Amino acid sequence: MNAPSASFFFLLALIATHSVFAEQTNTELDNLFNELKAAQNFEVAQPIAQKIWSIWSKSEDPIIDKLMAEGMNEVRNGNLSHGRDIFEEITERAPKFAEGWNKLATVNYMMGDIETSLKNIGETLKLEPRHFGSISGRGLCYLKQRRWQSALIEFKFALDVHPWMSDARRNLKLLEENLKNQVI
Repeated sequence: MNAPSASFFFLLALIATHSVFAEQTNTELDNLFNELKAAQNFEVAQPIAQKIWSIWSKSEDPIIDKLMAEGMNEVRNGNLSHGRDIFEEITERAPKFAEGWNKLATVNYMMGDIETSLKNIGETLKLEPRHFGSISGRGLCYLKQRRWQSALIEFKFALDVHPWMSDARRNLKLLEENLKNQVI
């Protein structure tokens, strides 16, 4: 077996240090967001949204992708603290990977750390301003903080990006009804 060449190690180093992630540079995203906005119903919108999530969830770094899978598995199994540790590692290793920040925001929200979740959401949206999951998540954070008008704005914004997002629709409707009836 031949020893690896210097160019092999150079390519390996280049791949390992690549700082632009597929989800931010994928040219398909613009088209998908246009299709999502034009979708006439949930059934049409859902596969488009799933494709967007799929693009967002993949980095160009196999280590980050492996950590993402491990972190999501930990959260699914109820190990929130360990999941948070993994997503923190992802954001340290790949600070320009928006979905790492989004997953960290989600876990912090689930653990009741709303302020940190909001900071993580801010990082996500700096990298991907159309991240409808993070926009809606910010609405949920504002609900927890009893910031009704701010939550209302976020759910409307999420629906502007993804008009068929069922959670944002439901939260907006409940919030509008409660504000109208002064229940909250």
